[in-house]
Amino acid sequence: MKKRIAPAVALAAALAVPAAAQAEVIQDFTISASPSKASTAKVKRSVTLKVKTGTRDTTGALPPTTKKATLFFPKGSQWNGDLFPKCSGSSISAAKSTDDCPEGSIIGKGKAAGAAPGGISQNDLTIVVANGGKSTVNMFVEGTSPLRIQSNIEAKIAKITGKYGIRLEVPIPQNLQEPAPGVPVAITNFEVSVGKSATIKKQKRGIIEITRCDGGQWSGEGTFEYVNSPNYSASRTIKCSKG
Repeated sequence: MKKRIAPAVALAAALAVPAAAQAEVIQDFTISASPSKASTAKVKRSVTLKVKTGTRDTTGALPPTTKKATLFFPKGSQWNGDLFPKCSGSSISAAKSTDDCPEGSIIGKGKAAGAAPGGISQNDLTIVVANGGKSTVNMFVEGTSPLRIQSNIEAKIAKITGKYGIRLEVPIPQNLQEPAPGVPVAITNFEVSVGKSATIKKQKRGIIEITRCDGGQWSGEGTFEYVNSPNYSASRTIKCSKG
């Protein structure tokens, strides 16, 4: 006759077996602005926004691959891409460079790093940000070691209502998610600054202007979508002052 194990004994035995460390994905995310003073009807202030983010796993395992990031910028944010010189994503992709972009269309810069299975990392990635016009921001990513990377991220920017003022959707191209067949890459660092000013019709304008400062702070948010892992969202605040 087979001896039965009492449920309480079985549970105790299960708890006594050490469990494998559970992966915990952390998405670092910070946002800052300079200057942090709002524009007025008479005085337009060009604001440079800086976003820094990166994915890590608390167990030391390779983090998941990011397939899309959606960033939300403060209420009162205004994108003036239609006022500045433009450089199309198709021309950047064809040339694999931003060198031929029109003067005044380069609006930011940054850097990035990625990690792949087997302890492989790429830390030499640079980012050049080009104005694509009223609804597009181009981010050209380039690196040489261990892989030659020359890829443009064509992000979509739009004015929105509600808690935030503008939304930036950043889809990560497949060749950056998996630059070699079967080799997924995690974005361990991605930081970019965007800001540009110019005199337009005798008035100084910024490609980004923020016209409000409610309660002494600006709010921003990031939502990140991964391959085979739940989404992650985080909000941040920046101290600001009225113009």
